[in-house]
Amino acid sequence: MSHEASHEATAAPDLASTCASRLVSRRDVLKGAAGFQLAAVLGPFDQIVGFVAARADGTLADVSPAAIAQSGGSRISQWLTVAPDGTVTITAHKGDLGQGIRTTVAMIIAEELDADWDAVTVVQAPADNAFGNQGVAGSGSTSSMYNSATNGLRPVGAAARLMLVEAAAARWGIPATRCRTEKSTVIADDGRRLTYGELAADAARRTPPAANAVQLKNAANFTLVGRPTLRVDNADVVTGKAEFALDVDRPGTRYAVVSKSPFVGGRVHSVDDAAARAVSGVIDVVNVGNGVAVVGEHTWAALKGRAALNVVWDDRGNAGLSSDGIMAAKAAALPAAPPIDVPGARVVATTLDLPFLAHATMEPMTCMAEVVGDRVTVWVGTQSPSSARQGAAQAAGVPEGNVMVNCMLMGGGFGRRGGNEWVREAVMLSKRVGAPVKLLYPRDEDMRTDNFRPASHHRLRGAVDAAGRIVAWQHHLASGGSGNGPNPNLANQVRPSYNVASPDLQAVGVGDPVSVGAWRSVSHSQINPANEVLMDMLAHAASQDPLAFRLANLTNNRLRGVLELAAEKADWGSALPARVGRGIAACAAWNSYVAQVVELEVATDGRIKVRRVVAAVDCGQVINPLGVAAQIEGASVDGLSTALGAAITVEAGRVQQRTFAEYVWFRMADTPPIEVHLLTGKSSSAGGMGELGYPAMPAAVINAVFAATGIRVTRLPIQPADVALAGAPTPVPTVVSTAVPTAVPPTAPPTAVPPQPTDGPGTPAAKVFLPWGGTGRP
Repeated sequence: MSHEASHEATAAPDLASTCASRLVSRRDVLKGAAGFQLAAVLGPFDQIVGFVAARADGTLADVSPAAIAQSGGSRISQWLTVAPDGTVTITAHKGDLGQGIRTTVAMIIAEELDADWDAVTVVQAPADNAFGNQGVAGSGSTSSMYNSATNGLRPVGAAARLMLVEAAAARWGIPATRCRTEKSTVIADDGRRLTYGELAADAARRTPPAANAVQLKNAANFTLVGRPTLRVDNADVVTGKAEFALDVDRPGTRYAVVSKSPFVGGRVHSVDDAAARAVSGVIDVVNVGNGVAVVGEHTWAALKGRAALNVVWDDRGNAGLSSDGIMAAKAAALPAAPPIDVPGARVVATTLDLPFLAHATMEPMTCMAEVVGDRVTVWVGTQSPSSARQGAAQAAGVPEGNVMVNCMLMGGGFGRRGGNEWVREAVMLSKRVGAPVKLLYPRDEDMRTDNFRPASHHRLRGAVDAAGRIVAWQHHLASGGSGNGPNPNLANQVRPSYNVASPDLQAVGVGDPVSVGAWRSVSHSQINPANEVLMDMLAHAASQDPLAFRLANLTNNRLRGVLELAAEKADWGSALPARVGRGIAACAAWNSYVAQVVELEVATDGRIKVRRVVAAVDCGQVINPLGVAAQIEGASVDGLSTALGAAITVEAGRVQQRTFAEYVWFRMADTPPIEVHLLTGKSSSAGGMGELGYPAMPAAVINAVFAATGIRVTRLPIQPADVALAGAPTPVPTVVSTAVPTAVPPTAPPTAVPPQPTDGPGTPAAKVFLPWGGTGRP
């Protein structure tokens, strides 16, 4: 059985009426709960200890581990409540950065509860160890919350459902086996009915079931999981009601921005802040070590103050760095490749250079912090609530138990919000000025001080014999982010998904001078494009169609399934005009599979227009088809953007990009139709999805360009000059504007002056600065 979700299908026409404010604030729930909370747990089932009654004033009982331990109970986490009116409120403990996890978590629990989805609301949990791992990374949120092997949340709903059934059966004086459930209602075999709201009080007083008494549904009986479902917060997002950290306001709030070093890894040498302090509305100027924070009565004052700063930066010896030098150092770090000595084989070889990439979240890093005495409250969009809590506690010098982290909706993350430097800085500034502080990294700061995707250099060689079999495969990779020297973990990930006997795989770590970190799909964003380009080259060396060659060299049926479906939907093999080509590539990761076909046109001057993208996905058990389609669509746009426009480059020790005019992402007008087709029924477990859609896209673009032009590009992003016809003029890149709101003051040449102490407690070095073994360092 297959299910298809088209690009158009995700563009819901009537969001307001079908998804009206399903997401409510935690405060709303606490006020509205009339008195019955059903508590279930995450983790081994024997930790389920029961329902938690509310206090008389309607607030929730204290179910923190400490309180439970003091009462003699076991660990409890609160996941759902049922109000007398039947409203089911489910707590989402993972942060939502656009992947729709609030919706999928609620769907998983509501499915097993047999809840009426129209009466389900969702609240966002704060950072709390009682919820276990709240981190959002590695495409693991939805899969871990569904699969039994990772102690998923299905038993939460199933246990609560059983207790409601038992409560109804007891009231009617019949065995529970004579009851069934449907849409938040228990129905006896004689037709009597009671709603969950009517039963909640009785259910809350019952002893929770033993683990072996709870039966999970057969997937064939699902009525919600697998059904295209709009996100619970769609209406709030599109109407502006949804709250991000930037929207939070507190009485007496002060506003802060930080001017960071223009040099990669740079620090403050000295600062003359007299002019900044003279700006009307500026309250304080604080040296935070790797930058200077300006606190004002409003954002404009802070920005004006930042522009008035006179800072001398210590470039830390990095003023001579350049992207060319960094990449040359990576290439030089690879050991000499052994020859491919297979008689009669056809040998292919190329290199591929992949640049640094910024996360470029639409919502820049923001944190509201309020320090009152020894208590700290922060509001932040974070992929790592525990890290944010720890950072806030360290910055304020208080125990973590004194810190409350409100996890806000995130305007994108892609790995960027796994850190907490902006949390530490906001807390430190709030403590210093004695008022709530809203800290913002403006776009021009965030773009050049990001934790970038490492740049990498790939040396690819391979060979096929006369029968079209792969007889040699070399993928030697030099990348940053892991220090210098061989990286066995990365080398293991370099292994291709196809039938390749004894591949020669090497990964050498070459420390990057810029700050690097996790980026969407992490190392797969580098490895998979290179592997899929090499597959394409081997196919042509074997004089075979790239799709047929892939199918002939694989044994994994799920990978085969997505390749065949994508090709079928993309009309693979049909005739195309001159300088129009199709490229295909696939990715197998996170227990999921995707194949993508890109169809594009290359003008004679080298400009590339993407005409169509077709994707086929097998992620096992689909929770929300609309969510899967959205993830693939978004990742496809990321893949197209970084293949054809966006890169972070370094020149004279400085990151050159500061705005979207220079870091060119696909605009709406650039984005082609994207079709997403789902294969279901291949696995009963749920695979990862958030990062799956990226790794194949750059290779599909490269392969399509080769099909259109016969040119095998060796670096990303592709420049018009790389693929223009000989003699044809190439267009000059259009830059809308390079102006930024506040210019970085000119820097004085670094001199050998001892570093100054910071004004405040400061923050640890905000970025990872790895050893640099390249040639670009003076």
